[in-house]
Amino acid sequence: MFFYLMLVFTLIAILPEVVIWPCYAMRLPMAWRILYAATTLWVAFSLWVMHTWPFGHVRSLRFFFLTLIFLIMPKMVFVILAPVVGWGWALAVCLIAILCFTYGLIWGWRRLSVREVTCSSPLLPEAFDGYRILQISDLHVGTLASHPEVVSRVVEMGNAQNADLIVFTGDLVNHEVGEAEPFVEVLAGLRAPDGVLAILGNHDYVDHRHFDHLLALERRMGWRTLVDEHVTLHRGDDSIHVIGVGHICSDPELTYGDLEKAAEGLPEHSFRILLSHNPAHWHLPGLRDSDIPLTLSGHTHGAQLCVFGWSPARLMYKEWGGAYHKGQRMLYVSLGISGTVPFRLGAWPEINVITLRRSSPKPATGSPRQG
Repeated sequence: MFFYLMLVFTLIAILPEVVIWPCYAMRLPMAWRILYAATTLWVAFSLWVMHTWPFGHVRSLRFFFLTLIFLIMPKMVFVILAPVVGWGWALAVCLIAILCFTYGLIWGWRRLSVREVTCSSPLLPEAFDGYRILQISDLHVGTLASHPEVVSRVVEMGNAQNADLIVFTGDLVNHEVGEAEPFVEVLAGLRAPDGVLAILGNHDYVDHRHFDHLLALERRMGWRTLVDEHVTLHRGDDSIHVIGVGHICSDPELTYGDLEKAAEGLPEHSFRILLSHNPAHWHLPGLRDSDIPLTLSGHTHGAQLCVFGWSPARLMYKEWGGAYHKGQRMLYVSLGISGTVPFRLGAWPEINVITLRRSSPKPATGSPRQG
């Protein structure tokens, strides 16, 4: 995965330069050529940073991301449009893109919204018809350290949904457990009749030395963190089950969860909700062939960028944001709240409300689709 990502980033950075220098830059007056050369050197430096700093380091990611959206992507847009509409119009579109990216960097990541969806299943007991689940994902509170009001707003808007259950689907922190310390009190304000259930995301496993500390912090918040285990919720004689696993993906070295262990002892053909941070888990053995009606994930952030319904997240994830169905199974992928970089454009930060509805049995049809 590391090699693949670095290769993609390197090609995206180099290709525009290969076209722009001989076709456009060399025709500019010397002063403008020197100015453009400075942007090329900056791109080269950002690639060096990505290749030499530890991959996944918050500072290196932020540095490269800013270079990507303000230099590399506008250059790529120019290269694509200039032969079609002329360099003048292409340059104008690039400037508009930079203004949009500036909006995403300054204001877009604060634009919190509520998205609602319905999950229907014949396995749902009648007593749970209309049951409301609030999903919060990918807080990355380290990024919000200077803006605690954003986390307070998440809590206020979340409580206003009057959900029966709140679930958190991973990535509380960026890189260090200590990032969560200042937010314990405010996150403890999340309230629901059936409480708050949480799982861990890939970022939550980065600081292995203080793993127990993170679990202790979530307990102080009043959250119950499910580490390959499940809980049963009751309404009279009826019940549903919530399963929580550690981070599971196609890379064994980055997989920490065990679905079989987490679901051990649960009756087949019962209504189960799986909390699994990475939506790629939906296609892996064990879950792929199961009849678990509802899986809730996050992780992708929708790449924090979505333009006219298209997100770069599509390049890496089959399911990157919203509701997907396969037969009578449903996956919901939240775009989450934050990320290691404070930026959102199109893929706005969100909290999600999933309403459960009992339905009549019907034949399994179709393949996954975005809702």
